Amino acid sequence: MKETTHDYQNCVAGNYYSTDMTGTYASWEEFKSSHYGFCSEGFDDRYNFVFRYDIHKSKKEDYILELCMMLQRKGIYTNLWIENINQETLDTEVEPWLKERSQYLKELWKEVL
Repeated sequence: MKETTHDYQNCVAGNYYSTDMTGTYASWEEFKSSHYGFCSEGFDDRYNFVFRYDIHKSKKEDYILELCMMLQRKGIYTNLWIENINQETLDTEVEPWLKERSQYLKELWKEVL
């Protein structure tokens, strides 16, 4: 994986209605161990719908993962940043995790795909 290049600007950082709906995690490990989306079965897409991500190269030569998520049962948009992701973690953990989020998105649109 590498830095993303989308043809449109990023999603608005934060929630228009509440500044409490954004957050930063110091590492991928911190995100995995403390975000409520993770449960014993894995990541619960039904409640934490990742609809967009951006990967930014940091000044320290590692990466920052920006996640745009809809908390579907509450109708809340949240924007999260996960910092200090090295290339190995990006390739071995983040990419497979994002592919799982993609599968959920495809399942939501299965009638037209």
